[in-house]
Amino acid sequence: MEISLQGVDFAYQVAGRQLPVLYNINLKISAGDFLALTGAGGSGKSTLAQIIAGLLEPTAGKVSLDGRVLPGRGRFRGPSPWSRIGMAFQMPEQQLFAETVMEDVSFGPRNMGLSPDRVKARAYKALEAVGLDPETIGDRSPFTLSGGQRRRVALAGILAMEPEVLILDEPTAGLDPAGQELVLDLIRDFARRRDRAVVVVSHNMAEVAAIANQVLVLHQGRIALRGTPRDIFRQEEALRAYGLLPPPLTQLMHSLKQRGAPVPTDVLTLEEAQEAILHWLKG
Repeated sequence: MEISLQGVDFAYQVAGRQLPVLYNINLKISAGDFLALTGAGGSGKSTLAQIIAGLLEPTAGKVSLDGRVLPGRGRFRGPSPWSRIGMAFQMPEQQLFAETVMEDVSFGPRNMGLSPDRVKARAYKALEAVGLDPETIGDRSPFTLSGGQRRRVALAGILAMEPEVLILDEPTAGLDPAGQELVLDLIRDFARRRDRAVVVVSHNMAEVAAIANQVLVLHQGRIALRGTPRDIFRQEEALRAYGLLPPPLTQLMHSLKQRGAPVPTDVLTLEEAQEAILHWLKG
């Protein structure tokens, strides 16, 4: 699946006036892509994610799926091409509503018109994918679960629809370190499937470095930088100018570089940093 945005602008209507948020966004997402949308608060990244998901329609420009320009989700009746894209908002556990976990996870597949057996099979598979036992947890109220478990149930509800593109807005917000790592592992597992794509909205540069293969930096509604994580993190001054802090490892390497150490500034992992520093010290 390919999602293409061409010359996209977007403005919210506030008290009868337009509040511009995005300007001339050109972007293409294909199977195998793992894109991080990042930027300071108010840069437009969450709005852009909702346009990619078909939840908002651009004020100007075009959004197409597999070369076909389409209206947003709200203007389709019956099966919609947008159902191939799943989106989790910030704190998705706050969207849980059903009396039991199984009913909540089954909601999406049931609305797709699948048979009861297929709905159940998808719900079981999705719960197992997020590390939850359907037999143990399926009949429980989602509101009796821990915060991390509720987050996983909400993600299972999206995975049960078997989307080709998964969009997540600040997926680790509010989770403890163990919960953050569990959710990131889940996202990585989804991204490893060759016919899938992932878009993650995050202001956490360490998180971006750990998961994405492409990064798009927004600043005041415009694309300011785009490239691989290594390309982006070399540009420490630019990131700071756009209200972002590079990952701690990147900051360390830039600091060493400024002090005369011949070390790279685009490391992404602790192992890479350790190897570079040991090589410098031995030299």
